[in-house]
Amino acid sequence: MATKAKQRGKKKKKKLLMFAVSFTVFLIFSVIGGYFVLLYAGEKMIETQIQKLEALKSEPTVIYDKDGNEITKLLREKNTKYVPLTQMPDHLINAFIATEDRRFFEHKGVDMFRIGGAIINDIRKGSLAEGGSTITQQLARRVFLSLEQTFWRKTKEVCIAMALERRYSKDQILEMYLNQIYFGEGAYGVGDAAQRYFDKDVTQLDLHESAMLAAIPKAPTTYSPFNNPDKAKLRRDTVLRLMSEQGFITQEQKVTAQAKPVPEETDETKAGGGLKKGYRAFYDYVIREAEAKYDVTEEDLYRGGWKIYTTFNPKMQDAMVEAYDNPANFPKPGPQRAVESAMIVIDAKTGGIAAMMGGRDYKPKGFNLATDMQRQPGSSFKPLAVYAPAIDSDSKWGPNSSLSNKRQDFNGYEPRNYNNKYSDSVSMTRAVIDSLNVPAVWLLNEIGIGTSLKYLEKFGINLSEKDRNLAIALGGLDKGTSPLKMAQAYTAFPNSGVVSEAHVIERMENERGGIQKVYQPKQEQVIKPETAWKVHTMLERAVKEGTGRNARISGRHVAGKTGTTQSLIGNSSVNKDAWFVGYTPEYVGAVWMGYDKEDAQHLMREGSSLTAKMFATVLKKGLKGEPVRDFEPPAGMKRYEEEKKEAASVHLSADLTLEGNSLKVILTWSGGDDDYTYDVYRVSPDNPDNRQLIAAGVKDNRHVDTLDSPVMYKYVVVPHDADGRELEPSNIAEINTKQLEQLLQEGEHHDDSGTHEDDGTVEGGNGQYPSTGTEGQDGTGQPADDQPSGGETPVIPPDIVQPNGQQLPPNGIELPPPPPEDAGGGRHSPGNGRNR
Repeated sequence: MATKAKQRGKKKKKKLLMFAVSFTVFLIFSVIGGYFVLLYAGEKMIETQIQKLEALKSEPTVIYDKDGNEITKLLREKNTKYVPLTQMPDHLINAFIATEDRRFFEHKGVDMFRIGGAIINDIRKGSLAEGGSTITQQLARRVFLSLEQTFWRKTKEVCIAMALERRYSKDQILEMYLNQIYFGEGAYGVGDAAQRYFDKDVTQLDLHESAMLAAIPKAPTTYSPFNNPDKAKLRRDTVLRLMSEQGFITQEQKVTAQAKPVPEETDETKAGGGLKKGYRAFYDYVIREAEAKYDVTEEDLYRGGWKIYTTFNPKMQDAMVEAYDNPANFPKPGPQRAVESAMIVIDAKTGGIAAMMGGRDYKPKGFNLATDMQRQPGSSFKPLAVYAPAIDSDSKWGPNSSLSNKRQDFNGYEPRNYNNKYSDSVSMTRAVIDSLNVPAVWLLNEIGIGTSLKYLEKFGINLSEKDRNLAIALGGLDKGTSPLKMAQAYTAFPNSGVVSEAHVIERMENERGGIQKVYQPKQEQVIKPETAWKVHTMLERAVKEGTGRNARISGRHVAGKTGTTQSLIGNSSVNKDAWFVGYTPEYVGAVWMGYDKEDAQHLMREGSSLTAKMFATVLKKGLKGEPVRDFEPPAGMKRYEEEKKEAASVHLSADLTLEGNSLKVILTWSGGDDDYTYDVYRVSPDNPDNRQLIAAGVKDNRHVDTLDSPVMYKYVVVPHDADGRELEPSNIAEINTKQLEQLLQEGEHHDDSGTHEDDGTVEGGNGQYPSTGTEGQDGTGQPADDQPSGGETPVIPPDIVQPNGQQLPPNGIELPPPPPEDAGGGRHSPGNGRNR
């Protein structure tokens, strides 16, 4: 039995040995066979597309506007410069060898150590990282596989690389590679790159210049010395270090070359690309979106063959360029720099970006203020953070809802209205029209911060945990937001509550590669259609008769909201940010102005009147010749004829205030139509029929009357239509003395002299809130330096004193006694925002 068992064991071992030998032979033949299969496949791919090595170019990529008209081509004329290897300096060749493929002259097209690691890395990341490719592989990919998007691209790359090594010498491969590699801005090959970055022939390049060229291809935008000189220098110095470590240069040569500066862009070297003035920001955004959304790199686009159909409206862009070229549309510049500004206009229905201005002095591939900036939006944020969420989440809230307008404390946060005027209550519509702060904060406190944050996320506004406070009602954000995000969010109001994603590319086609990429619309129903219409009616009135009146466009329907934030430098009349976000039935636009960096010599005293005016200027010209459209309410909703009727009637208020040594009555009225003019009358307190005309043909909704006697007049305003017909007069308004009383009281107690911290937060009571500044306009559209400052002590003429020592205002008008110190509720928090 034991012998039989041993015999069976020997037979089993023989079978295992035979299997191992057979498998080994099979594996060897498989590897050899696979090798020849790869060679054969690579040879076939080269033979079928050999013309790609002979003609290193194809037809240009063309970008089209929304109507299919060509904007520009993405193929530089200098791309025909082909440089033989014999004309390239040795240090240029060595720089690329040291950086890209130190074993280039040793391997046969594929470095197994490097390619193995790259494949493992691709599998681990689930992407095509493509690290570790040899120069031959990179040539294979650039020439033959630039449009491939499959996981098997690496396998094809290996096949072609091995075949290239069999067909061409190392010098030929290196020459083709150095004439194919991409250096950014449409520059292919070392010949074009030498001209682009150094304005030299490639034969004249110095060591540090050759190292700079070898540094760029890894990431042309990131390591371009024109775009990022600091990063470019670090990368160039790394190339020099690698050359030294591999024995191509000495330590002394390395140190000398690393001390050289990187090249700077001059007017002669700037890449225009055939673009019209002011188009560059849009063009750069197209390139950026092509890669981010469709995985088509700038290099692929410059290689040619693409047709890109965009949402660009050249008429709107030209209107924007013209407006930005006019210094009169901006605040007066400071000694060293001017106020910056950005603007974007997108289609109200689709979200397609029609035009953009990335900055007043936007640099190619520079920081785009319209899309990437983050600044506090001020009161333009109120419809998104407060009014829309309130109306949408609870049916008890609407345009006619009564909101608290009392000066009050919210657990340590005490917002103030820009004009220091308060009342027991105010309608939501009036709060929007006059951009009052207290009602917005009060309403946010009622609905809850969590509700607001939930809606803001749906609106596409990115917030942080630090934004979980009541200051968001006034746009007091931790990091801020961009014109792009604000315009995108506002598409909900003219579009029945649907937010449409902002985008620039409608479709991309490449006939040579048989590729078509079509934009898939991304739209979300953020609020109910009824909610959107209710908010819209308030925003339309804010432009018609409120803080946004400078955005009115004659003959067209406009809605929108101003926003201004207070600077942390200077007094309350200085603004940090000025905004207007508004829309017509066709387009939504967002405008921002402010200094990139503030200091004592660079402060903006103008407010959102200029941003509203910029909106009107651009949209008026951009829409010229287009048919006039009206806003359409959702199905089943009326146009609020009662509110229109209310808006047509004129309501007058008269507030007594003190300016210098004079008592003045500030007359403001709401309602009426855009083409109305007004006659202003004093009315005798004893006889209402006794009227004295003090102003005729007033086109504004404001008039200031200086009192020249102790008589406490009443006032009335009589409107006239465009044909001069006298219409129904306003109410007879009695003088309201509360504003003067408050000024006197605040001047005595000094409770509004708040201070701001540099981090944008102020501390008060039990919480901290970002300082949200001041709207920068009064209710009549005046700039910030015309608005009252609640923190200043009013000047009382010293010679007007009663026998008991109490001061009286001029003209001997006695005022009722001031309210007790605790009137208005709660303690005062220093530095609370007063933005609109």
